[in-house]
Formats: sequence, C-alpha cells, structure tokens
Amino acid sequence: MISGIGVDLVDKARFINLVKKFGNRVATKILSKDEYLEYKIISNKPSFLSKRFAAKEALSKALGVGLYRKGVYPKYISVKHDDFGKPYLSVSSELETIINHNMKIQLSITDSDTQSIAFVVIES
Repeated sequence: MISGIGVDLVDKARFINLVKKFGNRVATKILSKDEYLEYKIISNKPSFLSKRFAAKEALSKALGVGLYRKGVYPKYISVKHDDFGKPYLSVSSELETIINHNMKIQLSITDSDTQSIAFVVIES
C-alpha cells in the first residue's frame, strides 16, 4: 500500500550560485558524510548537489513532514546507487522514529542542463 509520495524540482542555477558564493560549505550542510566524500572528487558539483537535494526534499514530502522538521535533516539521508546504477535512499539511525524498517522507499531522479527532479514513493 502506498503511504506517501513526494516530488521536488530544483533549478540548478540556485546551486551554481550557492557553490560560487559559499564553496563547499553548502555541501557540508546538505550531504551525508559518504556523499561528501563522493562530492569532493566529482567535477559537476552544482549538478550533484541539486540531484541530492531534490531527492531528500522529495523524501521529506513523502513522509509528510518536510526538511528540517521533526528531525528530518538532509545530512541524515544518503542517495546511493545499486550495481545497475539505480538510485536508492539510505537513512541514518536518527530517522528511525519517522522511518521504520517495514517501509519500502522507491526513488527516481533525473536532470537536464537546468533542472533536477526527484520522485519518491513510500510503500508500507
């Protein structure tokens, strides 16, 4: 049974400007530790950030709480990929009160030159 859906569309220009203005500081506020290690070695940092932020915002909407509410912080959520490149979300123990082990979370992310979008479906 579907218990939540969330979608988020991000304008990449926003992250281009944030990276120019704040450098890596913006990444440390949005990315988990594992994501930050990957971020340091990739070339298109604004694109990486926009896709991760869209996914995390979409998850927070699917949960019905929004980011920065009820303990849902971007750093507690990681976007990872399976062996075939399919993205999935991994959450830290800080979110165990909101996300239980019976939930199945589906994630889809896509982007263009100017935008990133993420869609999340939660099944329980």
